[in-house]
Amino acid sequence: MILINDVQLCDIAFLSSDSAIEQLHKKGELGHAFFSNLTRYIANYQPYIQRNLRKEDILNQLLAFGYDKPGVTIQSVLSRLANTFLEWQGDHFDVKPHKLEQWLELLSLVDGSWIIAQAYTDIAQDYQIGDHDIIECVSSRQCPHAFTNEELQKPYADNHVHLGGHGHIGPSLLSFALYGESLPNTGWPTRPEYTLFESGHYAKDSLPRWCDVLGGQLIERAFTSEGSDTPIDTSVTQFEPSTQLGLYYLRTQGASNLAQKAFMSAHKRPIRSDRRWLLFCLGVLNTSAPNMAAQFVRVANVLRNYMVVWGTGLSQFVETSNFSARKQRNRLNQTTHMLDSLSADIEQSTFREFRIAPNLLLDKQAKLDSKILHLALSSAYKHALAENIHFVVHFSRSLKHHGIKRDDRYHKPLRAQIKQQVGALQRFKGSVTFSDQDVQTFNANRLLKAPQSIDLRKAIRGYDVAGNENDLPIEVFAPALRVIRSAKYPTVDIFSKRFQRPFLTVHAGEDFSHLLSGLRAVDEAVYFCDFKAGDRLGHALALGVIPTLWANRQRVAYVTLGDHVDNLVWGYQKALEVVQKAPRFTGVLHLLQEKINYWSGKLHEEDVYTTRTLYEAWKLRRNCPETLKLSAEHHAIPEVHALNPGYQHWVVDFNPKQAASLSEKEMTLWRKYILAHVRQDAYYQLRKTPVIIDCLAKQSGEPYRVDEGRFYDSISAAELELFEAIQDLQMEKYAAQEIMIEACPTSNIYIGRFEHYHEHPIFRWDPPEQAWLNTGSKFNRFGLRKGAVPVCVNTDDAALMPTTIKNEHRVLQKSAVEHFEVGINKAQSWIEKIRETGMNTFQRNHLEWVNK
Repeated sequence: MILINDVQLCDIAFLSSDSAIEQLHKKGELGHAFFSNLTRYIANYQPYIQRNLRKEDILNQLLAFGYDKPGVTIQSVLSRLANTFLEWQGDHFDVKPHKLEQWLELLSLVDGSWIIAQAYTDIAQDYQIGDHDIIECVSSRQCPHAFTNEELQKPYADNHVHLGGHGHIGPSLLSFALYGESLPNTGWPTRPEYTLFESGHYAKDSLPRWCDVLGGQLIERAFTSEGSDTPIDTSVTQFEPSTQLGLYYLRTQGASNLAQKAFMSAHKRPIRSDRRWLLFCLGVLNTSAPNMAAQFVRVANVLRNYMVVWGTGLSQFVETSNFSARKQRNRLNQTTHMLDSLSADIEQSTFREFRIAPNLLLDKQAKLDSKILHLALSSAYKHALAENIHFVVHFSRSLKHHGIKRDDRYHKPLRAQIKQQVGALQRFKGSVTFSDQDVQTFNANRLLKAPQSIDLRKAIRGYDVAGNENDLPIEVFAPALRVIRSAKYPTVDIFSKRFQRPFLTVHAGEDFSHLLSGLRAVDEAVYFCDFKAGDRLGHALALGVIPTLWANRQRVAYVTLGDHVDNLVWGYQKALEVVQKAPRFTGVLHLLQEKINYWSGKLHEEDVYTTRTLYEAWKLRRNCPETLKLSAEHHAIPEVHALNPGYQHWVVDFNPKQAASLSEKEMTLWRKYILAHVRQDAYYQLRKTPVIIDCLAKQSGEPYRVDEGRFYDSISAAELELFEAIQDLQMEKYAAQEIMIEACPTSNIYIGRFEHYHEHPIFRWDPPEQAWLNTGSKFNRFGLRKGAVPVCVNTDDAALMPTTIKNEHRVLQKSAVEHFEVGINKAQSWIEKIRETGMNTFQRNHLEWVNK
């Protein structure tokens, strides 16, 4: 979770507190008890600094920023923030280079559009800059986040982007404020700082209605200068349905001042959607209704923050990602969410690889339906971005989506559904039906529709598994990924054309309680899916986080007994490999073996298995039990003829040659694991039992034990060192296999267990100082690494965590200089190499999908 500098808390609470909305209505600008009220509001934001603030600290912070003086207004605070963070570039505002990371922290809790809009308001007033110039700068040049617009048109590739999560939140806010869109009171994420909404004092679905009412009244005030400047009464539970009051004035009136022109421009569809919200903010701040404007700023900030990820872990991310508000659009006056996502933060020098769900190609019955994909490609072609994008079909790990239980490891209905989808996707690749689809655009010279055609098949370049990795293990999807990546689909049409095989990318090691759980998840992705050169790991944070840093943050890890045994067995196997070159860890092997004997004895009770048998049984999970028709009644080792193409890749350990080396105990363990939900016996119950693991082991007490029926374990200092060595071992293996890591720094800071950009594992995977990889150096202490791991930098879900692809590179470069004290030239060379790696990755996989 991104942490904020606590000196910003007073401004954040002033601009975004839900308590301030109520106080504003009752007593004007936070009322006579302004100072004491604001002190209480700040306390609600303590989760974002992860420490308790003394009351005296809060009071002194408020004094330092002048909150004790009369005349503090929304506009005055926004002006001060604009002066602190932004600098004028002649035709737009950029964040000051040395303030970038602090600005990013601020954006996690405040919509920067308000600060940028106030900066334009101030410069227009102070320097008599004309309304037309202000509108033109905002409409054509201003980045909605104030990130630097790099003049050198270097190409950037964004190779890890989710179409449903990319874009900007501004268009959604505009749909509520200007077009009266509404939301139900269900499906909202939680936000710890919004005590009034979370307690039910306010209904969450009031937020879009308040935006609508205030937005309409502010536009009316801008065009008529009539009516009182009275905020809405938040105690009213029911509001009249939207009358779209603002639209009436925008359609019937002329514009003569900056507020009117800004509101008018916010309604113009040709202007880029994210900048239209910025223009609306500009109109609000230039309307002579300071009380309503102040209330609107706070209401809009609260609503916006419900659409932004705030907490650690994929479960919280999924909650925010599924919130429908981000996709809200008025169909008559706005482009769809999908088309907004395609065109956000992209230009001729930007190349993007979008993850899309199978439903963009398949219906619920897994039958081919390409209408949405055709629409997306047509839109890209219309915006002259035909050769700048391609797609990766990703399978979802959501348990809720598939309606299955976590304890079911067979996942029979899901495996059957995936098999159907794979068959349909193979038919899609082999069918000429999708090779010559019409698309139309306008010929610039004749203003006539010029027909062109596209090959939908060439736009799908890879396959992915994404979502909450704690819900569904990769073993469920691995057989399907092996099949579809093999590109051994049958010929459907006599004139079909075959293409370079697709690549695989799996999100793994992003969210975990125990570090070994994350490392094992990464290795399962590589081993179970049979990764090849050019395949990629998404995030893989477990592979690079410093184990001592993880242990100090985690403190206590919780895993099930089944996962704990799996982790220990996998870790023991890796330790055996480590000691071949780093014999200092030989002593830890005995500790791991003792733990395995103890905990596997608890799990399997009277049955005794060697560590090697447990490991070999784990490897069998890469096979599809549904293909083998595995059942509790049949105990023989199944055998599949090696030449049967219907089974190849779905099962890889049961052809005659492989099956001959399997033992009955290995097969028994795998069957026991896969079918436990059918038997629901003692093993099934024990496997789900939590183990409480102390990540910072104490000198006193037993290191592992059962106490009052609860399972306890601990991690010794020697084990933490071993974990670091295992990370190095795995990094070197993956680098030798030419496997790439897709890093998404801002996403990883928001969701992962990092708090600052300099903690990101990219500095360990491919450090800016290559000497750090020398034997014995800081990132190769045990001499297990030979060089860097290939890595590219991406945005992931930029609508849920504000960033751009250029900013991702820029903030890493600045972290290298400011935290690691790398020379500026060397930091530039380092980030330039990573940028080129991203471009090479995109170009290596791209196929031109416009038929020439």
